[in-house]
Amino acid sequence: MLDMNIKNLKRLVYPFKYIAPYLFLICILFLAPGCDSNNKNSLDPELAERLKQILTNNMEEFGIPGALVGVWIPGEGRLIIEQGVSNIENNEAIVKEDHMRVGSVTKSFTVTVILQLAEEGLIDLNDPLNKFFPEIENSAATVGELANMRSGIFNYTEDNDFVLELIQNLLRKWLPQQLVDVADRNAPYFPPDGGWHYSNTNTVILGMIIEQVTGNFVGDEIQERIIEPLGLGGTIYPTLPDIPDPFSRGYAEFDPEVGLMDVTFSDPSASAGSGAMISTLSDLRIWGEALGRGTLLNKETWQVQINSLSPIVFDPCDDDDPERAKRECPEYDKYGLGIGELNGWIGHTGEYIGYTALVMFEPKSGSVVVILMNIFGVGEHVPTKVFREYAEILN
Repeated sequence: MLDMNIKNLKRLVYPFKYIAPYLFLICILFLAPGCDSNNKNSLDPELAERLKQILTNNMEEFGIPGALVGVWIPGEGRLIIEQGVSNIENNEAIVKEDHMRVGSVTKSFTVTVILQLAEEGLIDLNDPLNKFFPEIENSAATVGELANMRSGIFNYTEDNDFVLELIQNLLRKWLPQQLVDVADRNAPYFPPDGGWHYSNTNTVILGMIIEQVTGNFVGDEIQERIIEPLGLGGTIYPTLPDIPDPFSRGYAEFDPEVGLMDVTFSDPSASAGSGAMISTLSDLRIWGEALGRGTLLNKETWQVQINSLSPIVFDPCDDDDPERAKRECPEYDKYGLGIGELNGWIGHTGEYIGYTALVMFEPKSGSVVVILMNIFGVGEHVPTKVFREYAEILN
């Protein structure tokens, strides 16, 4: 365990890393040039209407109760869409201040902490997993291969028994090691660096590595290193099923004959470092830009992260192995160290029980798109579908 003296020393050695985020926040708070100072929609009305119609069409097609969308384009304006309801029982309107679970967007936070620890010399991206946890399958995989989904380690959320147990008791507490144990009772997809397969187990393990190296809970490290420096007042790494007010209720369709079920309250331990977090539209706008610009990393590390983005050329999602559940693979064009690419934009998507999310940043223009929906399990990641249609217009 690291003592406070060592932690304070790290701040002396890397002062700018801790100052820069506050400069970024000052820009937001004091409305410096280039900041989003307009509280009203200011995007070209014709463009705004096209974007709204795309959202409406998809919400109707997939039966989405409610959606929040933010589009910020420097020099052109912004668009905030609050459409549908946050509660289907009383038809309460969804509002932009609502908190929602953001699922795998958490991965971008967890891997950012991993990259910071690498900067500080506490880990190396080439460290093998067996340096930390020798008993886990494919333990020769490196930290970097876990972060870019090339470890071959089985995705525990594709284990049918786990999924059934989770649905039957959404409030069950899980230890990270228990999630890894679920993965270990299944065969790996391939040897380390032998392909690409999206696996939630990878980022659960990265969270465990963060805890082993720092001696602190992964959520506390994310709070101290990311949430506080960026001033993300609506963002938390929860340890309980509760969601801060105001919030949108979350829905899922496990059985078409039953219809939508309210699954708002589920224990975040079932996803741990891979998907536990909660956030808001405005906070994710800040995070999308910080992630896309590498605000919390030094220039060299950020460049390593961007250079890690590579086309997904080996996609095991098409595998028809009857012994395994349907493979879960987000539709990224490229993926790297805790960051994905869609239509030339970079960021991350997310999905967790009751909710789906997307945060994307366009490097050339500095534009940000955030999409949050209060639904899960409709057969397609609708925020990604909506975003791709947006990108065809915005690019």
